Amino acid sequence: AGGGLQVTATRRTNVIAIRLTLGFLMILGAAVLTLGFVIYFSLPYGIAVAALVFVISMILAILLVQRVTHPLDEFTRVVQQLAGGNWSVRLNHRDQDELGEVALYLNSFSDKVRGTLAALEESKSRLETIVANMESGVLLVNSDGQVVLVNPAAEEILGVADKNILGKSQVEALHNYPLSSLITEVLAEGEVRCAEISLFYPQERILEVTAAPVLGERSKKSGVVVVLYDITETRGLERMRAEFMANVSHELKTPVTSIKGFAETLLDGALYNHRSAEEFVNIINDEANRLSRLVNDILELSRIEFQEVKPQLMPLDLTLRIKEIVDVMEPRFLKKGLSLKAIVPSHPVIVSADAHMIHQSVENLLDNSLKYTPEGGQVTITLLSEPEEAVVIVEDDGNGVPEEDLDRVFERFYRVDKTRSRKLGGTGLGLAIVKHIVSAHGGRVWAESELGRGSSFYISLPTGEKIGGSGRHGDKE
Repeated sequence: AGGGLQVTATRRTNVIAIRLTLGFLMILGAAVLTLGFVIYFSLPYGIAVAALVFVISMILAILLVQRVTHPLDEFTRVVQQLAGGNWSVRLNHRDQDELGEVALYLNSFSDKVRGTLAALEESKSRLETIVANMESGVLLVNSDGQVVLVNPAAEEILGVADKNILGKSQVEALHNYPLSSLITEVLAEGEVRCAEISLFYPQERILEVTAAPVLGERSKKSGVVVVLYDITETRGLERMRAEFMANVSHELKTPVTSIKGFAETLLDGALYNHRSAEEFVNIINDEANRLSRLVNDILELSRIEFQEVKPQLMPLDLTLRIKEIVDVMEPRFLKKGLSLKAIVPSHPVIVSADAHMIHQSVENLLDNSLKYTPEGGQVTITLLSEPEEAVVIVEDDGNGVPEEDLDRVFERFYRVDKTRSRKLGGTGLGLAIVKHIVSAHGGRVWAESELGRGSSFYISLPTGEKIGGSGRHGDKE
C-alpha cells in the first residue's frame, strides 16, 4: 500500500510541477514582451517600467510557487506517514484540483485500510486467545522446518518452553523421531496425516497427532500445523476396562465351574453316597456364597464408581461407630485365634459422612486384615483426631505386602497372593470399594507395609470446612 501511495504521489507531483513550470514561463514571457514594447515605444521610462513589470512578475511567480509547493509539502509528509504505517493521518486539502482529488483518494484509502487492519487485528486476537486456551497442544512449523508457534498446552505436553524452541528446527526442538518424521512427511507431500505417538519425556504420554499442511499464496505449502491430543487417560481407561472385563470373567468362571463340576458329579451317582453328597453340597454352597459376594461387590463398586449412589452426608461420630464395628467383628477374630484391639479418643470425633458407607469401608479393612493375619496375631484399629481430618488406621502383624505391590493393593481384583486369597473367600474388590467410598467423601486412602512385619491401611476423612470435598488431597499410594 505504501509503495502504491508513493507512485501515485510521484505521478501527481510531476503533473503539478509541469503545470507550474509552464505558468511561470508564461508570466516571464509576458513580462519580457511588455518590457520590449515599453522600451520600443517609450525609451525614457522603459527601464523603470520594465524593472517594475519584472518585479511584479517575480512576486506573482513566487506566490504561485508557494501556493502549489506548500500543499505538496503537506502531501509528501502525509504520504510518508501512510507509507510508514500511520493510517490515522489525514490530508486536509479542499480545493477542487489534482491535489484535492488525491486528498480524497488518500483519505478514503486510509479509512478502508484502517478498518481492514482493525478487523485483522481483532481476528488475530481471537485466534491467539483460542489457541492459547486450547486443551490440545498446537505447533506451527514453517516451510523451512522451523517452529514458529507453540501454545501453552503443547509446552506442557512436550515439556518445553516457547523461548527455547521458537526459531529452531523442529527436529532439534522436539526430540521425538516419530513426531519429527510425521511433520517432515507432511511438509514433503502436503497431505494431512494422523498418528498415535508415545512420549517418554517429561512423562509417559500417549498422543493422537494430526498434522496438516498450511497453504499460502497460490496454494503453495507454507508450513505445517500440528495438533496434539493427550489420550493417555483414555487409553488407560480402555485398558482398565479390558482388564476389568477379563478379571470379572475369570472370577465368575471359577465358582461357576466348581458348582457345575460338583453338580455333575452328584448327578453321575455321588448323590447316593451320603458322605460324598454332603461334602459336595457344602462345596457348592460355599462357591454359591462366594459367587453371590462377588456379584454384590461388583454391583456395589459400579454404583459407587458411576455415582449412582451418592453419600448421604450426616454428622457421624467415628468414635462410637468404630466401637460398634469392633463389637460386631470381634467374635470372628477370636474364632480364628486373633486379637482385635481398638484405640479411640475418649471424646466424639465428628465427620460429615454416610454412616453405611463408612461402616462398610472400615469393615472391609478389618476383614482384609482378618484374612491375611496368621493365627495368634493381633489387629489394631486406631482413630486419630487431627485439626482438619480424622484418620482411621488398621494395623496387623501379618506377612506384609511387598513394596512393588503396595501401589496396587487398592486396584480392582488385585491380589498379592491370588491362590491364597481365593481360598480365603476374598473377591479382590474389598479395598477397591474402600478407595471409591473414601474418595466420594473427599478423603484419601493409602497403605504402608514392611514385608514380614505387617501392614497398615489408612483412611483419612476431612473435617470442618473440608467436609463434602471432592478428593482434593488425592489418593496417596
